[in-house]
Amino acid sequence: MKILSFSRCVAAATVLVAAPALAEKYGPLEVQGFAKEEFSVCDSCSKGLANPSSFDPRGVLNPPTPMLNQGGLEGTRSSNLGLVQATLGLSHEFDNAIKIEGKVSGRERNNGPDIYGNYMIDLYGGISHPRYGSLQVGKMASRSWTRSDSFAYPMGLSVWWAESGAGYGDFPESIRLASREYEIELGKIRFEVTASRAKERMPLNPASSVAPPPKPQAVEAFVQYSNEKNLVEVIFQDSTGGLQNSFSKGAFYGAQGNTNGPTASYRTPAEDVLIIQGTHWTNERWKVTYGLKRSEWSGQEQQCDYGPVAPQVVAGVLATSACFWDQAGFNYSTGNVAHHAIEYDALFGVGYTQKLWTFTLAGVRMNKAYVHTPTEWGQSNTATFVNFGIYRKLPELDKHVEVYGGLGRVMFGRQGPAPLSMASNTANGGWDPRTVKSGNALTIGANFIF
Repeated sequence: MKILSFSRCVAAATVLVAAPALAEKYGPLEVQGFAKEEFSVCDSCSKGLANPSSFDPRGVLNPPTPMLNQGGLEGTRSSNLGLVQATLGLSHEFDNAIKIEGKVSGRERNNGPDIYGNYMIDLYGGISHPRYGSLQVGKMASRSWTRSDSFAYPMGLSVWWAESGAGYGDFPESIRLASREYEIELGKIRFEVTASRAKERMPLNPASSVAPPPKPQAVEAFVQYSNEKNLVEVIFQDSTGGLQNSFSKGAFYGAQGNTNGPTASYRTPAEDVLIIQGTHWTNERWKVTYGLKRSEWSGQEQQCDYGPVAPQVVAGVLATSACFWDQAGFNYSTGNVAHHAIEYDALFGVGYTQKLWTFTLAGVRMNKAYVHTPTEWGQSNTATFVNFGIYRKLPELDKHVEVYGGLGRVMFGRQGPAPLSMASNTANGGWDPRTVKSGNALTIGANFIF
């Protein structure tokens, strides 16, 4: 009986959609999701940036003086997180085993969209057959985000692993083709590929464009393997023409193109990410989770959308135009030259389950990046985050409820800009590595799963 129960646990973990385990069915309609409320407190956290601006997102460039986005005061800070996700699915299976479906998912954080500009993260229709696989068309969340989150969330490491590094988390216009599940000698395997595009982004002042903006295009390959004791996944996402960043949960969004003038250096931005991650169950109680991520960015030049202004003298020179609606670049030098970068990050953790209780100890390591640039964007910094978590289901209250707590610690390699895999200097937990080298956090929360 233990072997049978254990095998079912592994089989349940191979579900391709990173969704809650419970779902309510009303005929052809399926409803599933979660609602969580979380409270956290951290020491040595930033209480706000000095001179915030989009001109210099990491606060690393040469003057203007005073420097922009510099680290502010640090100290103890508390915060609340309310996160809700709901998915509605409608499906019908014909007598010949062909199934048609439609799904829509919404996600909200603290009364706003969890992903900027995207309350809705899924809206697609599809057709499938157990012998041939499936085809889906529409708006879809990426595997690089959702599947990474399914490994990281039980370890309390979603922000550090699933939401950091290269890649995008939501594709606005996509086609996804998946194979059926193949039985092989060592287990089961299936394959999937997603092609996506996004709208071209014009500057607010179209006359400032030197050439048409690039066409944002992306492709993502996903392979999942499982047997009685292992779940292993490989994800590769490659894109061109997208607005570059290291917030891998963000939506795929077009870069505006060259507005700096015909003599400015410009190349179409590109980034890719390769993720290998998995879980090994030694028995029903113990599991080991691991991952390796390779993030690569081409670098992206900062863009100024130049527009006319009333003639004025600036530094003794007559100026008739000024920079408006700036598009921040990524990993570029003070000469506005983009620089290619590669970073390797790792995940490792263990989990132990005893009846209603689960205990985890896990960490993420962000390493130095391989890049040649005269500007320090964070490529020389590292970050190690370790979290001890406790989870308990509450059947005494309701089968849908669980509570959890976590104690975390971050350690940066040096005082300076955050590692390239961090979306900003204060993105991961609120610590600013330019002002502190380490910090601690305490988190408690409740999760309602439906």
